[in-house]
Amino acid sequence: MTKSKHNFTSKHGPNALFLMFPTQDIPDILAKPFFAPPSLNSEGFIHACSAHQVDYVVQRFYRDIRDLTLLIIDPQLVTAEIKYESASVSEYGDFPHIYGQLNIGAVVQQCLLSDFSM
Repeated sequence: MTKSKHNFTSKHGPNALFLMFPTQDIPDILAKPFFAPPSLNSEGFIHACSAHQVDYVVQRFYRDIRDLTLLIIDPQLVTAEIKYESASVSEYGDFPHIYGQLNIGAVVQQCLLSDFSM
């Protein structure tokens, strides 16, 4: 029996944002009211991606991590400013950057990467 895939683009709209983490880190991230990774201090924003960018981000930055969970974020619930900015790989379009701490209330769902589909 195969697991059914969830179509997050249609369920949460084309504007849903995605963050990914090793599954073991998710409880600690969600236990706090805000998420502020090291990139917020070093670069001034939190790196996120859109649904069509998930596969690229996984292959580029997380390919050696076997157990990843996606946090699906409703951008309308994010209290910090979100800017879409170009990256070095233009074929994937502009990437969403969250300029401030992410309020965890904007996380509307979590999903194992293995259950994700566009």
